[in-house]
Amino acid sequence: MIIRRRSLMTGAAGALMTAPMTTMAAGSDLLGAGGSTIRPIMAGWLELLAKSSLGLNVDYQAIGSPTGTTRILAGITDFAILEIPLSDEQLAPANLYQFPLAFTAIVFVVNIPGIATNQLALTGQALGGIYSGAIKKWNDPRIVAANPGLALPDLDIHPIFHAEPGGAMLGDTIGVTSYLLSANADWRAKFGSTIPRRWSVGSMSQTGETVSATIKVLEGSIGYLPLGAALSAKLPIVAKRDDKGQAVNAGADSLKAAVAAVDWAKTPNLVGKLVDLPGDGVWPVVIASYGVIPRDLKGKANGTALRAFFKFALTEGIETSRKRGGEPPPAAIQARVLAQLDNFSA
Repeated sequence: MIIRRRSLMTGAAGALMTAPMTTMAAGSDLLGAGGSTIRPIMAGWLELLAKSSLGLNVDYQAIGSPTGTTRILAGITDFAILEIPLSDEQLAPANLYQFPLAFTAIVFVVNIPGIATNQLALTGQALGGIYSGAIKKWNDPRIVAANPGLALPDLDIHPIFHAEPGGAMLGDTIGVTSYLLSANADWRAKFGSTIPRRWSVGSMSQTGETVSATIKVLEGSIGYLPLGAALSAKLPIVAKRDDKGQAVNAGADSLKAAVAAVDWAKTPNLVGKLVDLPGDGVWPVVIASYGVIPRDLKGKANGTALRAFFKFALTEGIETSRKRGGEPPPAAIQARVLAQLDNFSA
């Protein structure tokens, strides 16, 4: 899937730039590639960008973090956006800079007659049981016990998972399986400490769109999607039952609480743990979309355009991130990244 926005490049940069930017003519087109989780947010940014005076042309190819990694390391694209962050050993030789752009909650969605968003709550144990095949019916006693008073049908469960291991939705699967490894001892015992390449039960789906379409028509199904995609598809979202027995609803508040729960002062490379964090009201499955760009912006033909676009995303684009189901980086991280963008252009 390619997200593309074309505009005439006739204007000079506005308030986002600390120094005047000359008119961007040929060579200011930006090409990026990477994961699909950022896609709804990116689409919003490009709509907003078209109304700005920056005059930027941005093509983003949501083809998966593995392919995005290959292309940015080879210098094929101007930037990448990855859900699987690069290591310092990958970044340093290529002289690349990596930073969080937006955070997204990964949520479970269901098709159970009579069940609406946040009515059903599942524990990490129940989710692991569903995806390992240990729990086969929606009225299983382990699910009923976590949902007192909720009428659950004698209906077969049909788990759906994303294609693996290198597809566009890989980041979602890594978030989900990382959570199950952390929250479910039975899952760890069955699969070990690494992310499994295959699920025990269920059906594989190639894209988020096919997950949504399948769940809409298949009674008893359950799958996982980014929060924004689940909201757009108007699918019933599952709440999470935490260790204290409290239900945590998926939404902007629990996503923001998860990002705030990270001790960013102890993450010098800005890659923090975002799964199964402690605290009240914290959503347990969150993934980050990381921007990856060259450090030597001054020496790149499109360096000025790269700086302008990512400063735009981290300033004017913040509310768009939230409206599209994401959460921007904390203010301190935004300030740190914006300062680095200026330093790389000096």
